[in-house]
Amino acid sequence: MKYLLSLLLFISTSAVFAQANKEIVVEKTIEVGQKLKIKPCKLGQTEFIAIDIYARTKPYESKTINKATGEGLMEAFFSDKSIDAKRLPCVMSNQSYTIAAYHEFEVEKELKRVVLCYTTYPLTLIWIELDKALELGEIDFE
Repeated sequence: MKYLLSLLLFISTSAVFAQANKEIVVEKTIEVGQKLKIKPCKLGQTEFIAIDIYARTKPYESKTINKATGEGLMEAFFSDKSIDAKRLPCVMSNQSYTIAAYHEFEVEKELKRVVLCYTTYPLTLIWIELDKALELGEIDFE
């Protein structure tokens, strides 16, 4: 059974619908295994603002990961310091990636929601700050 998460996205609209400052609530379901599209970068950007890429230099223990729910992925992948991180470059945009896990945690009394996605390289993960990436229009769900 796939791990489901209902996600409410608050999208502020303006004159597009002829009524300024009206909020629309859109409900989306995120499933581990679902595809997520990283949209093209905005003109003039060379990297994303809310999306990072993490690459390990050593293999990690993948036997502890529940691939159906994504449980254990964050702990296994980030288990040691053999990781290189940087902002996702725009050359990796306009592609779909498989959702590997979803995590919520508190940072300085603020809830952070993160989606991890697999890439074609087994020692690499894409880290998406969900709320910020949605706000900036960097991602879309398929």
